[in-house]
Amino acid sequence: MPSLEVLLEKAVKQRIADELEFILIREQEGLTRFTFGHIHQNVAATDCVVYVRAWVNGRTGVAQTNDLSEAGLRRAAEEAARIAQAQTKPVGYEPPGPAAYPQINAFDEPTWNAGPELRADFVRRAVAEANKIGFNASGSLATGGDEIWIRSTRGVDAHFRRSFVRFVTVILGKEAGSGYAEFTSTRISDFRPEEVSGKALEKAARSEKRVKVEPGEYPVVLEEPAVATLLGMLSSMGFSARAVLENRSFFCQRFGEKMVSELVTVYDDALHPKTMPLPFDFEGVPKTRVYFFRRGVAEGVVHDSRTAKLMGTKSTGHALPPAAAGFSPMPTHLVMEPGEATDKELLSGLSRGLLVTRFHYARTVDPMRGIMTMMTRDGTFLVEDGRIVAAVEDLRVTESGLRALAQVQAVGKDLALITGGESFGATLVPKLRIERFAFTGRTERI
Repeated sequence: MPSLEVLLEKAVKQRIADELEFILIREQEGLTRFTFGHIHQNVAATDCVVYVRAWVNGRTGVAQTNDLSEAGLRRAAEEAARIAQAQTKPVGYEPPGPAAYPQINAFDEPTWNAGPELRADFVRRAVAEANKIGFNASGSLATGGDEIWIRSTRGVDAHFRRSFVRFVTVILGKEAGSGYAEFTSTRISDFRPEEVSGKALEKAARSEKRVKVEPGEYPVVLEEPAVATLLGMLSSMGFSARAVLENRSFFCQRFGEKMVSELVTVYDDALHPKTMPLPFDFEGVPKTRVYFFRRGVAEGVVHDSRTAKLMGTKSTGHALPPAAAGFSPMPTHLVMEPGEATDKELLSGLSRGLLVTRFHYARTVDPMRGIMTMMTRDGTFLVEDGRIVAAVEDLRVTESGLRALAQVQAVGKDLALITGGESFGATLVPKLRIERFAFTGRTERI
């Protein structure tokens, strides 16, 4: 069978439509799941999908296939052309042409080829201490990588390959305790399982006995997973040009306005050395850094080719795969600039407040005001005079992310890469201390 590069080279020369664009995504993943401190599942998957976008008289259609033969790619191209011809109106933009993108080394052969024996050894080390004291360590360790080719009749020729290791664990105590930790990198040699699981284990042990606190507004320190959720929710509500075009972004009519604390600078940067890099988007457009807040001031949003044309600007390289076109464009590599505060200094600013490890079940309430609802999970603690004095029952949050960022008092000096164990996107964030944060109810354990 010809190589994938040869197949795409032949496919792109077909004159089935005015323009053709081939997006090939190859993924490889080995996954080891564990619970009660023991491995219960090992799975491995390799997948390769090709999306074909055809342009006919300004109209476009998309088809996809797993048939990686010459005939299979041709059938997909013909199907995409038929879909394009069936459209009722032009899409209003053209496919991009070729552009130079940076060469990034994010591929590690041992990580790409890591087998179940190696993952089992890492899991064994990760759960050893929890097993010793009778706690329930659950989670997953995934290794593998992905590879992307984009070829078009306009001359786009982009290729990138990267590896990944992703570890997530939740450790439950003997009573009510729970703790969470995660790790993501392009290199499995960076993974220190005892160190990562130790963070979750410490939280689980500290939260065995919990007290109830009344809902209300509290000063908080949000740890990195909680900050990642907060920013991710704001991103989904308003960081996309599509949201601005549809008049549902909190940025509408507010660019250039100071919206949040001057301590807050947030941007999307897929080339940041500490993230899971990606040099181009799924149209082959080079990734560029886009600031959403710079020292508190609202600055910009991300674009793909469609929104760029509609708004008279250039694509920032944030097109999603065709299967996710309804959400495109979207930031996928959020970064919040670090500050100068140590962990101790963040806590010392709380005379009486809460330390939050992470949120879950986050949902949008009012996108124009950035309001979201979610619940704390896996480590929520009462802090008095800068010291953790008790674990507390989990609480429901109903808060505006914009209001929260406007009240940031201190920003941590260290960054952590948060993915939640997902393969798509990454968030690089510090801890935050926020003056007031709204907790609107308690969650009840059944």
